[in-house]
Amino acid sequence: MIPRRAARARAFWLALAATLPAAEAAGCEAGDPSLVGHYYLSGVMETGSELLLRPDGRFDYMLAYGALDEIASGCWSRRGDMVTLAVSKFEASMDDPMKFDRLELAVTPRGGLSRRFEGGRTGVYSRPRGGR
Repeated sequence: MIPRRAARARAFWLALAATLPAAEAAGCEAGDPSLVGHYYLSGVMETGSELLLRPDGRFDYMLAYGALDEIASGCWSRRGDMVTLAVSKFEASMDDPMKFDRLELAVTPRGGLSRRFEGGRTGVYSRPRGGR
């Protein structure tokens, strides 16, 4: 990890700690245990993103792209092959054209979560091998 990304990741986790009470207040329902874990985005150039799906139905999310940093938290649920992130708190470092209140991710055959971005780009959130 390059120093800038390390600093951004550290800042993300510190900011994330401040969002936890808001997510707990959202009254989330337990999520699908087969999808619980820490995911990392791949397939989108110059973009770093992580997603943490918690067993109690809460999620934490971050994305870094150029000067744009996003963090979000809220509740997640699964219906069929779709995972929906329902945001209770969203913060961005600047005006954010990618801001969302709800985000749908498609469950891939290998257990990843596929996300479509503007311009037809697709990235996949995956868990590290052997990890959750």
